[in-house]
Amino acid sequence: MKNELSIYIHWPFCKTKCPYCDFNSHENDSIDHDIWQEAYLREIDLYGEMIANKKVKTIFFGGGTPSLMRPHTVDAILTKIASKTDVSDEVEITLEANPNSIERESFYSFKQAGINRVSIGVQSFKDENLKFLGRSHSYQDAVKAIDIACSVFSNYSFDLIYALPNQTVNEWEKELSFALQYIAHHISCYQLTIEKGTQFFTEHRRKAFCLPNEEISASMYELTHNILKTRAIHQYEVSNYAKDGFECKHNMVYWKLGDYIGIGPGAHGRYETNDVVYSCINCYSPSKWRESLKNGKLPIQSKKMVTNEEQRVEKLVMGLRLNEGININTIQNKPVAEKLVNEGFLTCNKDMLATTLKGRLVLNAILSDILGPIA
Repeated sequence: MKNELSIYIHWPFCKTKCPYCDFNSHENDSIDHDIWQEAYLREIDLYGEMIANKKVKTIFFGGGTPSLMRPHTVDAILTKIASKTDVSDEVEITLEANPNSIERESFYSFKQAGINRVSIGVQSFKDENLKFLGRSHSYQDAVKAIDIACSVFSNYSFDLIYALPNQTVNEWEKELSFALQYIAHHISCYQLTIEKGTQFFTEHRRKAFCLPNEEISASMYELTHNILKTRAIHQYEVSNYAKDGFECKHNMVYWKLGDYIGIGPGAHGRYETNDVVYSCINCYSPSKWRESLKNGKLPIQSKKMVTNEEQRVEKLVMGLRLNEGININTIQNKPVAEKLVNEGFLTCNKDMLATTLKGRLVLNAILSDILGPIA
């Protein structure tokens, strides 16, 4: 809806940089939290006119490791947002967290600040996998963090990564089965991908390790879907699973092309103004971001109009990631869609066209085939 808005807040700092991560994150042990708090509040002030007549639907603190923020800073940010515009009574406010002790001990304080959902970066329940992934916590730390989250928040999630080097389907089945006892409402399961600019990209290119082949990875994906389904934890997006009503509202804004602004270094935004859709990216450099705000300017590195053709592609790419799919009447290239339905890659229920489990395994190929004109 045009009067609704979501807000993403990026905290760019981590204790250590994970070798698979391509997000805008920086190692820094010396942070002046007062200066950073002031900078976030300044950026929100500069967006004041834009958000004044909007109802804030979701707020998401991502990173980096936002659980390293002071709860006081989170409280100040949320208070500032509430002073600028109307915040929904049912607003979802998520904080990403790592399982390290200093962070999980802050869960109570974050709840008092206004956080009502946490997403914990567990990644694995096996210490050898955590070591490979460059994580600084142990499997015991992860279990403790989930236990605390469960006692503090009525809504929490955690992430796991699979298809690791030398990992077998049986090993992943055991790990996921172990995880079932800790899943309350939501879990994200990501296949390890090698992204440019990461440490893993360099190591993989020189063949320091090899990933499971496509057949094994596909078996793990199907296994994930089937195991979680038995517990009424349904897949609603390619890598996300939830019990009914506990889908991540903030991420759904991204996938359904809703309006959101990005606050913080490297944060992205996408919103409509005067019937024109814009895509924005903030300065990635924390120092340049702060310097721009000191000068009273929004720290935007790039801002461009999203053309109708780009919106057409976005609608298809994002829509087919979701289990609910897209309306078939928006697709002009219906013969290709019908062919993919007949081959079992897509399903058509009433007017909704969606990928099947088989189709999600080859989603990029489907997108390539079906990218025809959309009304």
